[in-house]
Amino acid sequence: MPERNLRACLCAFALACFSGCPQSARDGHDPSSQAKSAPVPERLAPAPLPTPPEQPKLTQPVPLWEHGKIAREIEGTVATQQGYMLLDLGESWTPYLFTDGFTNDGKPAPSAYRPIYLALARGEYPDNYHGDRAKDDKYLELFGILPTLNLVRKRMEVTAQSHCDATLDLKPLQDFAGLVTYESNAAAQKRSEDFLYLKRRVHQLMEKQHVDEPAAIDREPLAQRDKDVVARYMQKAPEWFAIDAMQQRFKCEGYYKTRGNKFVRGGMDWATHDSLAEFERRYRVFSFGYMGKESMSVLRVPPMQAEYDAVLRVLVERAAHTAGVIEDGSTSTLANGSPRTWKGADGNEHQVRDIVSELREAIIDAFGLRTPESTLAWLHGLGKLPNDEHRFVAIAIKPLPEYYNGDMQLTLDYDRGDVWYDFPYGDHGEELQQPVQRRPQVTVSALYGDQKIPLARYGTTIGGWRTENVDGVLMWKYKGSPVGPRAWEEIVASPVWLPPDDTPPKDLLKRNSRKKTADDPDYVVNFHEVGPSYASAYGLVAAYHRTYFKTASGRTILGNDEGIRTHGSVDYMSIMRRHSHGCHRLHNHIALRLMSFVLAHRPHQRLGHEQIAFHREIPYENKQYVIELKQGGYVFKLDQPLFVNVEEGRIRGQAQNPIEIAIPKYNEEVGAYITPEGTAVQVRNRALVPIPMPTLPDGGVPNVMIPSANGAPRAPVAAPPPSAPLTGMLTETVPRPVVAGAAGPRSPLPVVPPR
Repeated sequence: MPERNLRACLCAFALACFSGCPQSARDGHDPSSQAKSAPVPERLAPAPLPTPPEQPKLTQPVPLWEHGKIAREIEGTVATQQGYMLLDLGESWTPYLFTDGFTNDGKPAPSAYRPIYLALARGEYPDNYHGDRAKDDKYLELFGILPTLNLVRKRMEVTAQSHCDATLDLKPLQDFAGLVTYESNAAAQKRSEDFLYLKRRVHQLMEKQHVDEPAAIDREPLAQRDKDVVARYMQKAPEWFAIDAMQQRFKCEGYYKTRGNKFVRGGMDWATHDSLAEFERRYRVFSFGYMGKESMSVLRVPPMQAEYDAVLRVLVERAAHTAGVIEDGSTSTLANGSPRTWKGADGNEHQVRDIVSELREAIIDAFGLRTPESTLAWLHGLGKLPNDEHRFVAIAIKPLPEYYNGDMQLTLDYDRGDVWYDFPYGDHGEELQQPVQRRPQVTVSALYGDQKIPLARYGTTIGGWRTENVDGVLMWKYKGSPVGPRAWEEIVASPVWLPPDDTPPKDLLKRNSRKKTADDPDYVVNFHEVGPSYASAYGLVAAYHRTYFKTASGRTILGNDEGIRTHGSVDYMSIMRRHSHGCHRLHNHIALRLMSFVLAHRPHQRLGHEQIAFHREIPYENKQYVIELKQGGYVFKLDQPLFVNVEEGRIRGQAQNPIEIAIPKYNEEVGAYITPEGTAVQVRNRALVPIPMPTLPDGGVPNVMIPSANGAPRAPVAAPPPSAPLTGMLTETVPRPVVAGAAGPRSPLPVVPPR
């Protein structure tokens, strides 16, 4: 650039910065051509800039995070309208379902479970039944209790200090694709010893052939015995080395400390199985403590990466609750793999988004959480997080789809999948195969215009054959999931289950973990089953299904409560794998996300905790135990019912309708199904058919001991002689009343004689 132009540009820049320049420079002339610059006339001197107006003070200042740092503060009261989300990073966060509030008439409606949730989320153990169980479970994210940022920060700090990332060899885990389950300590010991023998023999062969790895052994010149040794070694090595790598990880991360630091190297013994189950709970892995697809997905990644993923899960779950979204990608594609779309007001097709994943990316970008190291640094940068405080920050998120509005129309469709009504056991007590290819699922949809837009789909459960107390005897009963349209009117947080009279006592009691003297009872009431508890029969939240009909004017009239719920479950491995007593179970964190989503978009009112008066005496092993409940769950009532539909599914087997009769348990000692009256029977179609009582080796007839449901000894029933005529009708005694939590009335059906 010519010197003249350069000087002109510099002077122009200087003028903008309140410095004067010669007029010639401002006009673009070279001042060096003049002997002396003329003084600047007063009228051409730059006028002072006006004082900028004072910015209005923010009534609720909130830091806005962008690209890993705080960009500025914004007004919290309008942040949402401006496209930001206010995310609470504080230790006082809970899902909306456990917040305190007010009823419509202004009365306080505090949540009794809120302080329990917060204590458990912080990793504390209250001195009551909540803390007793939490000490054993230790990690509660799997059960719906989201850890706080303080807690995940501490875990990440401990993991970083262990230096396990630098010392562990995870390649054997990354290469292994099998399944390893726990059998017994003896089996683990034998499998390990057998492999170590093979390992020694193979190393001898390697030394003999001067090769560095087993795969390089030339098997051709080997004797057949040695060939077999090498083949067996190559077959078993991946499993042994994968278990060994997992054990080294558990040892480094401290899982064996509470188990005596003893384990069978390379074998799935109890200490390793139990450590793996604890590892799974820590990282929300849905598995049984087995080395399989689910657990391997986390075992294969370095420890700091696993902690990084845990921090993101916490932040994303809070964000999903805060934004009131549920789209997680589970319905974004059709069965053929093409995108699922919906038509917008602009007339264009839009794909159903994975908004939960979008929130994850927004969080990563806003806070700069690209690596485990940057994430730990960000957590440290938050400073002290007091237990009793909220801490709101703002991040930018994408606008929500247009079908989000003030009163979002929603519906749920339950596909019962493959349904078997047939009794699942044979004449000799053997389990019959009832394969299920299509598992139960529930789809959440938005009704927008004339469209039904699937937003999310979850695995769930339906009813099946379950054990029930029938006249003091444990028997099989089919507990169905009624088909057809139903309605939700109430969503209940921290629900309480009122056990019906036919609930087996063993389901309501548990061993007394605090027993110290002989006078202390052997059992105590299992309030985790009754609730409130993350481990209760209804989990952390439940929606109550009601029948309904509509009048000619369109008014909805709600009908019966059949005892069917959509609810969370601590029995997380039953979801999509086993049966319920008729309810539709969800993983606790999914149930919380779903119910919070509904309440975020449907007008409702808080009713607070139900006031109840429940008293139940439980006789068991010659002692009486008492359940006394005065407070039920925390009720949110929808202004208008939410309609759901339970589809029939695909009926398999011979029985096309549920079998209503109770069927006795198979008696192994006698070798037959024995009724409470002492009659041997078999299941034929929809009835029990009496058969001759099996005889003893000496030709005699056994005295049948019928197991009692309450644990007390039961007098033996003298069986009729084989030659006695098998006539008459055996019936259930008296129909039981319908109670909350039961699956409806049961009619007495006959036991018919053979035709």
